[in-house]
Amino acid sequence: MTQMHKGFLLIGVFLYAAFLAPKLYAATPDAVNQVLQKGLPAQPAALATLTEALKKEYEARHNVVALVFYAYGLLRQADGYAATNDFIHASEYAKSGFFWLDEAVDLQEKNQRVRYLRARVDAYLPADSGRCVVTVKDTEHMLADPAIWTTTIRDHILAMRYRALRHCKDTTRANALLAQIKGQNAALAQSLTQDFNVVPEWDSEELTQVLLPLMKGE
Repeated sequence: MTQMHKGFLLIGVFLYAAFLAPKLYAATPDAVNQVLQKGLPAQPAALATLTEALKKEYEARHNVVALVFYAYGLLRQADGYAATNDFIHASEYAKSGFFWLDEAVDLQEKNQRVRYLRARVDAYLPADSGRCVVTVKDTEHMLADPAIWTTTIRDHILAMRYRALRHCKDTTRANALLAQIKGQNAALAQSLTQDFNVVPEWDSEELTQVLLPLMKGE
């Protein structure tokens, strides 16, 4: 999850620089605002505090971004427990994180942006997380509704789908998809084969096309 943490931090910097903070953040819930500006903290106690604040923020305002970030915070805590060989707590927090990540989509099943956030988290987890099946289904849903996506976002979805197929050991479909991607975007195909284990940073298109619309309730 470390790379995703870095990506959220970069998004926060972009937001601050592009929108000069006050106007946008005044309308943004406090805990979500903190994640966007600074990312999730590495220190366990601070991470636990912010994760709980995200939960309360969702309960108070029903902002789905807060719910996804809450799930993300739980998964980060699970990583921390696993790193100290506390596998009981790691399992509990991972189970809760995935539950709330799925709940976010279940609550807004027709909102493809929420589905995108789930896929963005799941696709870059280790293969042994068992989430590849969820990502294959999510990307199938999203690709069936192409009108709402920019070319860049669609490329991200294809990349997430390729990773999921590889993690699910569906070699036939993974190779077919890679050939399709190569015909459309050779650079993307090359990055998928050479940098398969690299988690890409969140970019400005994901900010403007996914995160900001969700923050505005779209």
